[in-house]
Amino acid sequence: MDAGTTRLRADVETRLWPLLEALVGTHEVAGLAVAVVREGEVVAQGFGVRDVRTGGPVTRETMFHLASVSKPFVATAVVSLAVPRDGVDPVLDLDAPVVDRIPELTLADGREAEITARGLLSHTSGLPDVSDYGWHDPQLGDDALSDFARRLSPWQLRAQPGVAYSYSNAGFELLGLLLARATGTTFEEAVRRVVLDPLGMRTSTFLRAEVPTRLAASPHVGRPLTVPGDAYPYSRRHAPSSTLHSHVDDMGRWMLALLEPSHLDPAVLEQMWRSVVPVGDPPWDEAAGLGWAVGAHLGHRAVSHSGADPGFGSRLVLLPGRRTGVVVLANSNTVPTWAVVEAALDIALDDPAGDGVSALRSEVARLVGPAGRATHELDDDDLEKAVWGAIELHRTDLAWPLLRGWADVRPKSPVLREMTDWAHRVDEDPAPG
Repeated sequence: MDAGTTRLRADVETRLWPLLEALVGTHEVAGLAVAVVREGEVVAQGFGVRDVRTGGPVTRETMFHLASVSKPFVATAVVSLAVPRDGVDPVLDLDAPVVDRIPELTLADGREAEITARGLLSHTSGLPDVSDYGWHDPQLGDDALSDFARRLSPWQLRAQPGVAYSYSNAGFELLGLLLARATGTTFEEAVRRVVLDPLGMRTSTFLRAEVPTRLAASPHVGRPLTVPGDAYPYSRRHAPSSTLHSHVDDMGRWMLALLEPSHLDPAVLEQMWRSVVPVGDPPWDEAAGLGWAVGAHLGHRAVSHSGADPGFGSRLVLLPGRRTGVVVLANSNTVPTWAVVEAALDIALDDPAGDGVSALRSEVARLVGPAGRATHELDDDDLEKAVWGAIELHRTDLAWPLLRGWADVRPKSPVLREMTDWAHRVDEDPAPG
């Protein structure tokens, strides 16, 4: 172990880990795991519990549902098949109509032939987003993605393809089906063959059934944090956009593969990380690449992706020019993953201009409260984080006590109205006029 590695580990263990220990001591956090990479070295650790019912600790092998941090893996698989290698012609053409391989895809406006893989990867296809993920009615068959494509027949494009950014999970479901068709296998097996196995990520999987129960992190929603029974954000219909399960050791391997030039074809990285369309949400989302957000941190180019599904949150940020990266995995939606990432990056960069550590310290103090105990009171943002996952899982019974209590405290809250209306729709009980 060289001096640089020793220094990274010492800095992370003395400046970041204590803040995360304090964070998991609040009411807002069940568990999380973090990996920090700098110049080929990885420091990783788990904090808190996998499940508040059992108290089993989060370790470096604890497997989390990654939500939309799944998308860069799909992008890597698709772009890898579109780049010539060793004189062999590519399998995919990013600018060909996807209906060439997905003939069951039709749209109400007849414009399905305008959709390309490049448009889907950059969220410029013009497709709308999914409004109901159906986590309460998971589709588990090999035909789930084909069935999803057929169900888009009433949809219309909402914008001219290639012109404007409009985030669409539906687009990644189509990319998963495209990948399956191009490789002649299931989507999950295709990503395993093209990306996961070659990079040594042998535990990571898009199939929930392959996650060992003893390693699985449970989702937590509501307040106090509650595991919503058998409800879980998993369906093979939405596997490409959402369902990668992994742990921080494998994610450390992933970051190394992206940051060390010998691991992945530089032509693949160059295509994915090139800005395609402006997004206008700095610092992380200044533009969209192919499956990645492009932005900056302390003057360094950053590529990233965040994820949130009911009971889980995740965030991945890489600074390729500094061979530095951070991933945060959490089993609740109330973890301030942005604050953890910024603090970790500032520590890894040893940059005095960064205020990430101070921001995380302030966030921990806000959650703990002035008495040094976890007595933090809800605000509108906290309310939304606490209830939306329960509603999306169709566990409105975990949301209604908070919504009714908030109605007494802040009856004119727009967040309260939005979440209440949504809960009524899920319950098929029309909201009172």
